[in-house]
Amino acid sequence: MAEQQHFEGFDEAPDEESRSAHKREAQALRKLVDKIADLGDQSFKALVMPQEVTDAFIIARKLKAKSDERRRQLQYVAKLARRYDDIDLEQQVNMLGASSKEDPNTMRLEKLRESFIKGGIEVVNAFCSLVADTDRNKLRNLVKKAKEEASLDNEEAKPNCRALFKFLKTEINRAKVEIPQELLK
Repeated sequence: MAEQQHFEGFDEAPDEESRSAHKREAQALRKLVDKIADLGDQSFKALVMPQEVTDAFIIARKLKAKSDERRRQLQYVAKLARRYDDIDLEQQVNMLGASSKEDPNTMRLEKLRESFIKGGIEVVNAFCSLVADTDRNKLRNLVKKAKEEASLDNEEAKPNCRALFKFLKTEINRAKVEIPQELLK
């Protein structure tokens, strides 16, 4: 009988990623793409990604929510996103906060932020009358910085707009009030 020899090749970690691990990564990216497609307009515009991926997302966002066309388009977006290793979409989405599906108030908060940026002191006064113990000076400073940032009209991340959004969200949640429709104009 021949003597069995030890094969060294299996003792080391494989150089390539397993097929299952590759599929798990693709699935996670696909879920992330679905989440991005459901974001509000302001949150979507705040993401920094290559123009090719952005254009594909815009097409997908215009399609009917539960259609096969949208599903196929989002698969294509995920394929495009895999080409770009340097974009970290997951981190950007986590920095934005909750999506509209996770927090139904998100769209209303985005509209409220926009009305603060477009409006003036009247909106600040109306909000402060709604939430009486709001730090008015901090709110006015955040609105001022967000207005300056919005006037630049660049597609880069807007940290002051995001800070205003977070402030409004915490104040609304703390006061446990509904956002009135007249503030969303």
